[in-house]
Formats: sequence, C-alpha cells, structure tokens
Amino acid sequence: MSDNFISRLKGRFHRLFWHGYWTDPAVFFSLVPAIAANLGMWALIWFSVTPTDQPIILHYNVYFGVDAIGDWRGVFVLPGIAAALLVVNAVISRFFYYKERLASYLFAAMALVAQLLAAVGLGSVILINF
Repeated sequence: MSDNFISRLKGRFHRLFWHGYWTDPAVFFSLVPAIAANLGMWALIWFSVTPTDQPIILHYNVYFGVDAIGDWRGVFVLPGIAAALLVVNAVISRFFYYKERLASYLFAAMALVAQLLAAVGLGSVILINF
C-alpha cells in the first residue's frame, strides 16, 4: 500500500471520529452508554447461557404468560436486533446533526432507551431460564 492511501485513510478516519458530532455531550452520553449496554448484553449471554437440548422460554407476558418458546440460540436475537437498532439510530442521528440538532439528540437518546429496554427483556429471559 502506498503512503498516500494510508494518509487519506487516516484523514477520513480522523474526520469521522474527531468530528463535532462525537464530542457533543448530548450525543456522547447517549451513544456511549448505549454501546456499553449492548456489549453488556452480549457479555451476559456469553457468561450465563449454556447450550441445551430443551426448549427455553423466549418471551413472557404478564397478561398471557409464556408466549414464545424456542431453541437456546433464540436468546441471541434480542441483542442482535438491539445492536442493529443502535447502528441505525446512530447513523440517522449523525445524518441529522447539522440539519436538525434536536432530531439528532432524540435519535441518540432513543438508541439508549432501546438498549435499556432490550437489556431488561434479556435479563428477564435469562432469569426465567438459566
């Protein structure tokens, strides 16, 4: 690889991460805890879920009781969807940052809220089954 390519790549990386968007406290203190919550969900699964042949409860509703039963691999769906939602909200938040700052803040905050709600759901699934 040429030095010119590497310097251009470093410049793009610098523009992406050392941008005003990432240093804004409202965005930073929304997305960093959201990323930490998602990583915490993956760590919780890694340390607590054991493979089993028995079906497990994947969703519990207070009104109807157990309404989803499946394989142990189904536990990975919730943090996967939460991670995808985090990426989508972060990209949309970055897109709106210079156009409509309030919308950007709302998307970043909703990323955090979605991660926390997914963590509560995952916690209940793990508490019930493991």
